[in-house]
Amino acid sequence: MASTAPSGARPAVRADLGRPFRWLWASTAASNAGDGITRTLLPLLVVAHHPDPAVVAGLTTVNMLPWLLFALPAGVLVDRVDRRRIVLGSNLVRGAALLGAALLLAGNRPLGLLYALAFLLGIAETLADTAAPAMLPRLVDERHLERANGRLMAAQIVLNETAGPPVAGLLVGLTAAAALATGGVLYALAALLLLGLAPLARTTTREAAPGRARSGVLRDIRAGLGFVLGHRTLRRTLAASALYGLVFSATFSMLVLLSEGTLGLSATGYGLLLAVGSLGAVAGSWLAPRAADRLPTVRLARWSLVASGAAYAALGLGRHPVLAALALAANGVFMMGWNIPVMSLRQRLTPEDLQGRVMSVSRLCAWGTMPVGATLGGLLAEALSVPAVFVVCGTVLAVGALVLLAPLREDPAAPGDALPAPCAPPLSSGAPPSDPPAHSDLLDKG
Repeated sequence: MASTAPSGARPAVRADLGRPFRWLWASTAASNAGDGITRTLLPLLVVAHHPDPAVVAGLTTVNMLPWLLFALPAGVLVDRVDRRRIVLGSNLVRGAALLGAALLLAGNRPLGLLYALAFLLGIAETLADTAAPAMLPRLVDERHLERANGRLMAAQIVLNETAGPPVAGLLVGLTAAAALATGGVLYALAALLLLGLAPLARTTTREAAPGRARSGVLRDIRAGLGFVLGHRTLRRTLAASALYGLVFSATFSMLVLLSEGTLGLSATGYGLLLAVGSLGAVAGSWLAPRAADRLPTVRLARWSLVASGAAYAALGLGRHPVLAALALAANGVFMMGWNIPVMSLRQRLTPEDLQGRVMSVSRLCAWGTMPVGATLGGLLAEALSVPAVFVVCGTVLAVGALVLLAPLREDPAAPGDALPAPCAPPLSSGAPPSDPPAHSDLLDKG
């Protein structure tokens, strides 16, 4: 029977993702559980002894600062060193730091030590979160990247964003040391699980110039930036990611005010709103790979971003908690409809020896815009109103998605968009090798 998949879409293949991916998924799940606990725990520890909003905000800044300082150098390191060792070592560092803090912070909790802990955890997270997605094209067949990314993102949503915070609150209710130790054990478990994954030999697709030793860090950073900026599809999707980061942070910073002031919800109601949004994202992590089997990647990503903008606008226009919950759930689905295809697209389009640098640029675009977005959200709320923040941001996101991504519609070979060398063979468990990638699925044919 002839395939009914539309032109430009990939045929649905339901092969096993393989044992190497399962080891990575288990490790990612454990580390995300640790992330969910520590992200909630550290602010609670600071507030208990230093209840000053500026001090708490400073903790968040210190924790995010490594992304701004070290994201690009981290990408260079990821492209030079066995990525499994980077993730493993980062998890060991985080585990040791939290277990040590459980001993040092048993009684007194000096602010400087808490800040130092947050900064160290931020450095380790920068390395691990750059290296882990760069590993994926080596572990699974490229036809299954959407499924693999969907499972990894589902673990992140459930364990990091949904289960982690309440567990952290319960543990702090016992003792701070117990909460710190639990996070440390989870990171140590994440490192231990990676031992089941064979080392990933570095695959080089570009030869160094004759007589030239390994290039410097700045030269490698320029090479990564040059590849991204010179590639039409990567350049425009990264710009869209930066816009999404602005909109997400602007609206999320105002969501608690919308919940309490406009919708009249209590703190419990606000928590339920967040839970509904997370459930939508979990559903989206299951739906997005299936949609990617039937739709061209750019078309799916573009209209998911437009629909996400519409959901944000609906949040601002609605005045009933049920409508707000439906809009947040829908936005969770559409967010995964953007994140999963675009992450997979970057992994397909990027040569093996540039995976780390391209991932670091994408993370920098997303994280670097968030402080700016939160500030803009506050300014918009003061100038207009809290609901207007959602309407304006949603409209900007929808229009921006069309402007940035519509030029990719029927653009199979934009100038400067040389197709990458095929990825190294995946470490799969018996799945048949794929044909050489034609990359026709990346572009909207109609």
